[in-house]
Amino acid sequence: MKKYLAITILFIFLLAAGAGGCGAPGRTMPEKEAQEQPPELVLFDKNSERHSFDDPIAREIMRRTGVSIRVMDSTDDPGKREKLMFTYQDYPDLIKVELGAITKYRDAGYLVDLNPYLPQLPAVTEMYGDMLSRMRDQDGSLYYLGNWYGKDPDAIFGFQIRYDYLTELVGRERADSDEPFTQTEFVELLRAFSQKYPEIDGEPSIPFTTCLDIACQPAIQGMYGIKKYYEQDGQLSHPARDPNYLQMIAFENSLYREGLLDKEWVVNRRSLYQDKLTSGRVFATACAYWDIASENAALRARYGDEAFFACYKVLGEGVDASQTSYGGRNSIGWDAIAVTDHCADMEAALKVINFLASEEGQYLMLWGIQGQDWDFVDNVRTPSPENLALFTQDITQAVQKTGIRRWLWFIKNGNGSDGSPYDMMTKYNPTPEASLANRRMAGDYWDESQYMELDPPEGSEESLMLYHIDSIYEKTYPRMINADSPKTLTELYHKLIRDMEMEGLSRVEALWTRNYQQRMKQWRD
Repeated sequence: MKKYLAITILFIFLLAAGAGGCGAPGRTMPEKEAQEQPPELVLFDKNSERHSFDDPIAREIMRRTGVSIRVMDSTDDPGKREKLMFTYQDYPDLIKVELGAITKYRDAGYLVDLNPYLPQLPAVTEMYGDMLSRMRDQDGSLYYLGNWYGKDPDAIFGFQIRYDYLTELVGRERADSDEPFTQTEFVELLRAFSQKYPEIDGEPSIPFTTCLDIACQPAIQGMYGIKKYYEQDGQLSHPARDPNYLQMIAFENSLYREGLLDKEWVVNRRSLYQDKLTSGRVFATACAYWDIASENAALRARYGDEAFFACYKVLGEGVDASQTSYGGRNSIGWDAIAVTDHCADMEAALKVINFLASEEGQYLMLWGIQGQDWDFVDNVRTPSPENLALFTQDITQAVQKTGIRRWLWFIKNGNGSDGSPYDMMTKYNPTPEASLANRRMAGDYWDESQYMELDPPEGSEESLMLYHIDSIYEKTYPRMINADSPKTLTELYHKLIRDMEMEGLSRVEALWTRNYQQRMKQWRD
């Protein structure tokens, strides 16, 4: 028994020694091995779409920065994930969120002021230039950097009309023309389509449809020149006070009552909307041309090269082509990127920020790896023929296959120092849809940045007022469009204004105006 006991004790000792040598949790890592471990950053990207940071572009970013990067799973609903992240303070080292969402992080004291670190961010200073002044708070603090910043005059919103159907109705010459359609002409087109195609593949045709999951309303506002606020003599008001607003709603309501607007428009979620567009039953919709890139690819594959939605300008009744507002872009950017107070390694964060913001980082994210995805041909930056074909056919599939344009951080609009566009997929060889939209919407650009982040701070009395005002508007808006008569619509509109006034609209408008005027003064100074 003594002999067996001694053997057992020896065996246990050897096991423990072996476990320690193989990296057991309690083992102290040798100093040399610890030094070889790269620093790690955790990021939240609202556009990550559940992708891990492990594609070829991501791996190259980590190789060049020497920083290991992990992207938080944004789940199938990144907006909800972001709200939970904020509420429970379960946020990572860096975050990329909607520009409008960054204010609450700043007001709660969760963000790092980047101003003191600018000497360590030479690429940021060089690339952003004067735009940094627009991203600073009034006290000079710099809590975020914009993404997709700088002026970009390319088209955004428009009316997207099936080119093949349109050619049948008006002839190829008119379908190829850049001349805008008047409101009357557009309605007549919807009627003509409905009469010619009451059904398609045994299902009712849909002359015009929209979707609440994508930005359709800005396109319809564009035809009347309506913007984020109604501005008059430096005073800002709710867009519902715009003189053209009631006329715009009346236009939508007339389409609904006549059966030209999809009866299901209120319940159209993105997947249902996409299914309708690709079914071949839809004649027209309103959105940004890139919102339906995949749908256009599917239509071409199913029905032929001329089966796609092409962008056209439609003029509201009495509105001149020079007065439309389809091209609203925010020069500060679509998103905000910030370092949070949870960041455990500021040096690693600065290294990643400076690289991604640099030209080298921009071209890596947007062009890919030299020698693999692109190369210099006669001293001109040129994508590989395979990638160029992919991007021209279907950008969504190209991103999935190559990883290029999947990770979009600190992106600058425009061209690099060698004259090539940063955003190769959309600017190097624009798709037919992009070319048409840019041509037909030329001159519609206006800068939204002056109107950004004017809302009252979270937790203030005015913010509660605005919450109720927005709720009233969101409930009333579909009811106005679905009204059974022009009289009912007018009554609903005036009730909307009264109800918003009762919740403090004038007081909120005064705050918008005060913030707006302060911003304009700050930018001038």
